[in-house]
Amino acid sequence: MNFFSGLEKFGFSGMENLDITQDKKEKKKKTPAEAKKVVRLTEKDYLLDKKIICPICDREFTTKTVKSARLKRLEPDSDLRPNFNGIDSVKYDVTVCPHCGYAALNNRFPHVSPTELRLIREGVASKFKSAPEFKGDTYTYEYAIERLKLTLVSTMVRRGKVSEKAYVCLKTAWLIRAQMKELPHETPEEKQILKLKNDEYNGFYKQAYEGFLKAQSTEMPPYCGMNNTTLDFMLANMSMYFQQYAVASKLIGRLLQSAATPERVKDKCRDLKEEILKKAAEERQKAAEAPKES
Repeated sequence: MNFFSGLEKFGFSGMENLDITQDKKEKKKKTPAEAKKVVRLTEKDYLLDKKIICPICDREFTTKTVKSARLKRLEPDSDLRPNFNGIDSVKYDVTVCPHCGYAALNNRFPHVSPTELRLIREGVASKFKSAPEFKGDTYTYEYAIERLKLTLVSTMVRRGKVSEKAYVCLKTAWLIRAQMKELPHETPEEKQILKLKNDEYNGFYKQAYEGFLKAQSTEMPPYCGMNNTTLDFMLANMSMYFQQYAVASKLIGRLLQSAATPERVKDKCRDLKEEILKKAAEERQKAAEAPKES
């Protein structure tokens, strides 16, 4: 039986036999070399361009966003900075309108109240000068840091919560920390640039640290998506960086005593408690050995 009878006038002939269960597609056998070949994705492969309508100026623009389905999570830093294979996703955590300068974390960008709309138009859009369009396939650290700084400006202008401002400062510090790892430090000039970057890092990191400590006493959770357990653990690790061992010890104690703290987090807290005790003892030893002023 010719199932395709009548289609000859369309140029389809010689197709009399029909078996829809048969797959006519030839399967190409891979050579041993092809079978072993691993496809390595670049940062560009994790990104896509997304069109956005700005809620402030109503103009359309394109921004780069991360294909979350492709991400492979790695172990985070001690202060919970996320890490992924092949890409630093923090570089793409904010959206910035190139027309009016309004900037916000991606999930916050579309949500603007009437009061915030007025404040941003007066305090950001009226002053903003557009920069040349970014042409690269991926964001550089310098460019991504600029975008986060613009986000901090908008967050302050619209009178965002302390936790929001602290979170933007924290992400900025994270990017500066990653940027410093890539900077050369051989010549005196390079070392001076690295020192300035380190000062900038410490400034943003301290703002984030003090901001979140204040948010705990003035706001209700969640704090930019973080519950009390997550924030306590992050602050304990940040306290270690600033050698605030008493604060770190208090936060760790609170986590260990709380029934809401998952056991895997408690295991990390116990390790951190040992480190706190060791560091505190070292500080006491140094203080005891220091020459006394006459």
